[in-house]
Amino acid sequence: MGEIDREAKAKLKSASEDLDELIKLFSEHLRESTEIFKNNLSDLKKNAELSLNHFSTDREQVIQNITNVEKRLTKLFRMISKKKYDTTAAADQLIEIATAHGQVKRDYEKKRNELESAMNEWLKFTEVVSEFVTLIHTKSSEWENNARELSMSYQDIADTSVPSEFQKTRKIILEYAISILLTAGKREQDDLMSFEDQLNDLMDKETKED
Repeated sequence: MGEIDREAKAKLKSASEDLDELIKLFSEHLRESTEIFKNNLSDLKKNAELSLNHFSTDREQVIQNITNVEKRLTKLFRMISKKKYDTTAAADQLIEIATAHGQVKRDYEKKRNELESAMNEWLKFTEVVSEFVTLIHTKSSEWENNARELSMSYQDIADTSVPSEFQKTRKIILEYAISILLTAGKREQDDLMSFEDQLNDLMDKETKED
């Protein structure tokens, strides 16, 4: 194995390790970001379910309380449907019933306001998704930088420069051409230039065809 081959293999090994690190980094970032995303959504889900369950229970209680008010109204109706009844007592009962009705309504409105306030938190489902996208975008900048460095590493391994040996052997070939011509007794400049042109065409043939 030559020095160039050993150097190329060493660079390939290093680039391969960098690629493995990039994949590992990508996986870790996705796992961490996904975990944060899932936890945030899960918290919102739990809070939404808790609020809805509480409101459902409270609503049932409100309906029950209103039903009790209606029962008291029915009882009062029986009283005032008689020819003779205690108007003072009836008025007092009606005031109590109206007070109870108002209290039940206020209790319901309080619970409804609490639910509506909680509903504002549910709007954060969209916010959580947006934060996740932003987080991934931020992380992707680091992935892109690492990938760019990795690409440069592979490009560095691919040494496409013309080896200096080409020029060295070309020079020797042309020197030998002169020696051969002189030995053959061909000392004319035209003979030398013609032979050199022929050799140069042969050495550059592939490049010219491209």
